[in-house]
Amino acid sequence: MATILLESYLGTPLFEDFMEKFFETISTNDMVKHFFLVAKKPAVDNDLKCYWPYLLPKTNMEYRKPPVGTSTFDIQLPERQFAEIVILMTKLMREMKFNSEHAPQLMHEILELIEETRSKTADTAQSTLEGKDIDPDIIQLVLKRNKIITEVMPSKAIKTLKGLESEVWIRLNREDKQLRLSGKLLINQEGYFEDQLTELVSKQAEKISTVSLRLVRDSGPPHFAADHILPFDNGIPIRLFMRCLQRFSYDLSTVYALDKDKILKKKES
Repeated sequence: MATILLESYLGTPLFEDFMEKFFETISTNDMVKHFFLVAKKPAVDNDLKCYWPYLLPKTNMEYRKPPVGTSTFDIQLPERQFAEIVILMTKLMREMKFNSEHAPQLMHEILELIEETRSKTADTAQSTLEGKDIDPDIIQLVLKRNKIITEVMPSKAIKTLKGLESEVWIRLNREDKQLRLSGKLLINQEGYFEDQLTELVSKQAEKISTVSLRLVRDSGPPHFAADHILPFDNGIPIRLFMRCLQRFSYDLSTVYALDKDKILKKKES
């Protein structure tokens, strides 16, 4: 499972100084100074701290490529201007002696969340669910708008039915202010060895993925389970949440490709 580097940098003097200088640098560059017109520093700082858990891991190859703009279409910068922002950030990180191995990934993470702040500010439709409004019915409505069909169970857990690669359960923990994405992969009752189960878990752990498998043996049939937890004490950024849900479901579906020994029950079409 890949680590999100931004978590370890937030709040450090180096990072705070960097963000201050980055804003100053952008504001004096005529080519890109409008980048922060709809995203002021307090809003950016808040979103970096609140929404870094919604970032998705990438491969080293992806991190080596320059970041690209991901904001909503109406405020997206032309490719040349966004490239200028990347150049300015790269230069500043070098001047401030950031860890050269960390800098590419950190740059992707920072710009992804800045683009989220810019999109939230410019949106005409609701882009964030406030914490007090979050309940299973609201989540179900958001999913329906994104063409994902679900069912709210008597337990208030949300079960996805159509629109995702794999079935996902969504549960809200109001006490801890957490939203849990859960998935399950069933194991054939016969025809497998214990080392095959261990090997599949190990293979999955080597991947850049949102899915970390664990073997569950309880009163029911043995199976693999996976969870991905997202906080909602500061609300849920809808676009980032949808990306996390779709990625988690996709990552769960790709486990079947690792199952060379056919120990998993076939995925239902």
